[in-house]
Amino acid sequence: MKLKDIASVVEGVVYGDREFEIKNVLPPEEAQESDLTFLFDTRTSTKAGAIIGSEKIEGKSGIVVRGVKLAMFLLLKHLGRHEKPKGISEQSTVNKDVHLAKSCTVEPYAIIGRNTIVGNNSYIGAHCYIDEQVVIGDNCEIHPNVVVYAHTKIGNFVSVGANSVIGKEGFGYFKSEKYERIRHIGGVIIENFVELGGNVTVDRGTLGNTIVGEGTKIDNLVHIAHNVKIGKNCLIMGQSGIAGSSRLGNNVVLCGQVGIGDHLEIEDDVVVYAKSGVFKSLKRSRQYSGTPAREHSAVLRAIARLYGSSQADR
Repeated sequence: MKLKDIASVVEGVVYGDREFEIKNVLPPEEAQESDLTFLFDTRTSTKAGAIIGSEKIEGKSGIVVRGVKLAMFLLLKHLGRHEKPKGISEQSTVNKDVHLAKSCTVEPYAIIGRNTIVGNNSYIGAHCYIDEQVVIGDNCEIHPNVVVYAHTKIGNFVSVGANSVIGKEGFGYFKSEKYERIRHIGGVIIENFVELGGNVTVDRGTLGNTIVGEGTKIDNLVHIAHNVKIGKNCLIMGQSGIAGSSRLGNNVVLCGQVGIGDHLEIEDDVVVYAKSGVFKSLKRSRQYSGTPAREHSAVLRAIARLYGSSQADR
């Protein structure tokens, strides 16, 4: 692309050579004279021939934008578009009772069970297993090797990363002389605009449904246990786990490796920092850290006292 074409995508103003031909878009430390980079700090040195930043860079061509992060979002969205070919592969196995919209894509070796519905423009990747009585809405992307068990309902514009499992039985046992599995007969509801990363597991409810709310984004390697209810627009980062029947409100952020105990309530707008262990319910609009998790400000004061006294003893 030429610099002037990129300017129209990122809604910026060109300076220097408008016809500058972009070879690659790369980080500042990797970019060379034929490449474009983003500068969040104009003091950063780079060999890039073209710059997107908040002001002009002397000796370079570039684009001035109001927000560099917004410009990056717009350009990557534009460059990342990839239309998959439509159609049902002859190497897939689709039960005769399945309702597939004509605009669907089903790749080789995918299996779709009876009485399942797949909506318009949805994509089922290679080697997926979609069980019976599953509903997948419009404009969804179910990436390769995903397993979706029966009685799962997936909304519109949902993305499920490769190797994820939705709707398996949860980890529940009854102990008499030995452990015996408690059967789980509930389902899973994934609401609109949810994204699940790779290797995510969402267990179905013992009774009733496990629910992931609209707009929530879940990173790789996250486990959501049976009957968990997650609100809208939450962010759950890698290697976190939420135990059975806990509830998250709206706009909750769980950073990496957070563990949430069972039957707890995390209220709206809570942030839990990385590696925290949560053993009691958390109040809204507060930040927590540590194991057991406490308000982050209290944890910082305790650390300051601990290390302050350690320094004084030396």
